[in-house]
Amino acid sequence: MKQVISGISGLDEILGEGFTRPSTVLIGGIMGTGKTTFTMQSLFNAAREDEICMYITAISEPIAMINNFMSRFSFYSISLMGKGNIKYVPLGPEQIKKGNSAIIQEIERNIEIIKPDRIAIDPVNVLTSWMDSQEKREFYYNLFNKMKGWNSLVLITGELSDENILKDEISYIADGVILLSNDQLRNKRVRHLEVLKMRGQKYLSGKHSFEITDDGLEIYPSLHPYTRELLTYEHVPTGIKGLDKMTDGGFIRGSNVLVSGGSGTGKTLMGLQFIADGANIGEPGVFVSFEEDPVLLRNNAASFGWNLEKLEADGLLRILYSNIDQLDVNRVALEIKDIIEELDVKRVVLDGVNNLRVALRDDLGLSEYISILSRYFSSRNIISVFTNETSELMGSSTITGNRTSVVMDSIILLRYVEIQSEMKKTISVLKMRGSNHDKEIRELVINNNGIEIKLPFTEYSGLMSGNPVKSPSQAFVEAFKK
Repeated sequence: MKQVISGISGLDEILGEGFTRPSTVLIGGIMGTGKTTFTMQSLFNAAREDEICMYITAISEPIAMINNFMSRFSFYSISLMGKGNIKYVPLGPEQIKKGNSAIIQEIERNIEIIKPDRIAIDPVNVLTSWMDSQEKREFYYNLFNKMKGWNSLVLITGELSDENILKDEISYIADGVILLSNDQLRNKRVRHLEVLKMRGQKYLSGKHSFEITDDGLEIYPSLHPYTRELLTYEHVPTGIKGLDKMTDGGFIRGSNVLVSGGSGTGKTLMGLQFIADGANIGEPGVFVSFEEDPVLLRNNAASFGWNLEKLEADGLLRILYSNIDQLDVNRVALEIKDIIEELDVKRVVLDGVNNLRVALRDDLGLSEYISILSRYFSSRNIISVFTNETSELMGSSTITGNRTSVVMDSIILLRYVEIQSEMKKTISVLKMRGSNHDKEIRELVINNNGIEIKLPFTEYSGLMSGNPVKSPSQAFVEAFKK
């Protein structure tokens, strides 16, 4: 047995080391999910590695039409066909209607001549469409028994929905089962690939999103946590005047921090200041925005004297902007991972994570997605900051409303309070796992240098309500001044 490349971008990471040869893999899905593109991409890319590939088709379209369609993709190469690495074997209606034995004999006759390393049968349903259930079962049994002696990787496509794929006879006999789907996600459709079975191999479970591009299928494997590296307990300065004092020296290396608050309380600015400060001392960072585009972020930063363009040019900063309407959460996670490995990132900010709800599948909640990301960041000893907007500007408020706070090591709450008919911003550290922290509510001000944390509101009580009153001791003092 030998491990061979799948030939599909992103799939080898999901499968660990690609496909096993010999083995038989079913590629299932309904019409239009990308099964033929999958098999063709796998064959052509394997042919580039000097494999001999055979494509058996029973569809009614002539080979010329298939070639015309596939020639739009970059993986297609007419020279590989001329060289003999790709061979087409069409099975016509007359051949199919001769029965089970005749079909298998014709396939084996071509295998003896071509001696392929990789075989695709696309689609297998057409070969059995005229058979009753008993004949179909016998055909699959005989075909798969013969496959064991071919010493090839065999990819079989089937028109099968996610409801019936695991009930079909092919799934029981095949060594591997991969399902392609085109799922409705609120107001758009998102393509997913899921490995349901892969005998003798470990693989990443769950749904992985993909797109069909000019290069064929581009699969974005779901991010999974890695084993955390050993680290020395260390507080890292934030670059925000006053916040380091509140956090007993800064954020802890490898921890994840939630900054929650209403609109305009300074969440994005806090993230930018943290990232810019790290980059200025040689700690590369990535700022992921789900709200403001890079041009606006750079302009806002420039007003505080932070030159993000220079930091980007020096390889100390990368800004990643994702429009929510076109957002693919798996692709974003993969892009973040690639940037982290490229720049050896030490700090990450994800700004506006509450917006992710509209892009997540129904079976993947926001708190679960954030948990996966935060565990990955922690495994690389990265300090990660997640900003979340709450609906309330003043008064009692939930921190997130989506259980994201449960997976966070530290929680910082920003809010407005009204003091003597004036709106002021406040900051409080609600939680900091593994460290002492300031329990007081302090004033947050934004000046020409960014955010600065002032002294606590010691004269007032009831700040969390948004409408504070003088503390009893202060009221007593002021009463006797009159």
